[in-house]
Amino acid sequence: MIPIILAGGSGTRFWPLSRWDSPKQLLSLLGEDERSMIQVTVDRLEPLLSEGQTVQILCREDLVPPTREVLRRPDEVSFVVEPAKRNTAPAVALGTARAEAHSGDEVVGFFPADHFVGDEVRFQECLRFATRRAEAGAILTVGIPPTRPETGYGYIECGDELAGDRALQSRAVRAFVEKPDKARALAYLQAGNFLWNGGIFLFRPSTLWREIQRQRPALWEHVAKIRDALAGGATTDSPEVVRAFSQMESISIDYAVMEGAEHVEVIPATFRWSDVGHWGALDEVLDCDDDGNVVHARARLRDVKRCILYSRGTGRAVAAIGLEDMVVVDTPDALLVLPKSRAQEVRELVAGLEDDLV
Repeated sequence: MIPIILAGGSGTRFWPLSRWDSPKQLLSLLGEDERSMIQVTVDRLEPLLSEGQTVQILCREDLVPPTREVLRRPDEVSFVVEPAKRNTAPAVALGTARAEAHSGDEVVGFFPADHFVGDEVRFQECLRFATRRAEAGAILTVGIPPTRPETGYGYIECGDELAGDRALQSRAVRAFVEKPDKARALAYLQAGNFLWNGGIFLFRPSTLWREIQRQRPALWEHVAKIRDALAGGATTDSPEVVRAFSQMESISIDYAVMEGAEHVEVIPATFRWSDVGHWGALDEVLDCDDDGNVVHARARLRDVKRCILYSRGTGRAVAAIGLEDMVVVDTPDALLVLPKSRAQEVRELVAGLEDDLV
């Protein structure tokens, strides 16, 4: 299996620590583990490599230098540069075509750059099982058993069990479901056959091409040009590749392919997982004090409960009294304060800031 990391994030959800030129995947957010999020992702994928393969990182051209800087062994990964700003469907097609040009119809896997996985051995066992199923012609994804009625994630509705045993099983996918409201999220949790969409996909290149041709013939017209060019020795910055990529519709891989694919299977994860999607999620992956606070600062607290207090690069002390369920983030040029329940709104807040703060 050839692992490809999707690392084109824009750096808004963890503002003010993350910025356009230093998005979340380049940060060290896992407490005493000083590795960047993308380094952690590379490390857990390396044991899955086929002989002679490297982990591939797909990102914007301007993110290649800073990404190299946060990797411990940058020469042991391969970069795939997106020629233009597009959504995940064009990115996945580009990464798949490049992998096919080098390795034929070997299974490729696409992974987010900045998620947390709590048990890497189980993660790797799950992906090896998924690879075997993908080799047989299916599209595989990994679903996360929900622990709460979460409205910030997409869901996967599961059907019959197709293969595996009690430890690992592959189930038919009935539907990919949009982010629900609270009532529907609670109904999904109670139903027992819905999983969170973890954003992981595995398939043979030939499987993806078949689905794009069937579902998105207009998209396939441009994908075929990229595929032919790369197979003939072109690179991702060759004029014909840049031109075809730039003409592709900006659409997610979920909409373009997965929701209408003929044979998609999901493996329920047996490992701890979080997308660490915003400041309010840090208590899912970091140790808390006796009052449920995550404290990454020189802090003095009184009657503070279930808060996130994070400081980097300022040298200032953080003092708080009587706070509950709040986020306080202190950086040299910006201070963020908001309720944990509204941490998803940071993206919209950042959109209205001056350019020098983004």
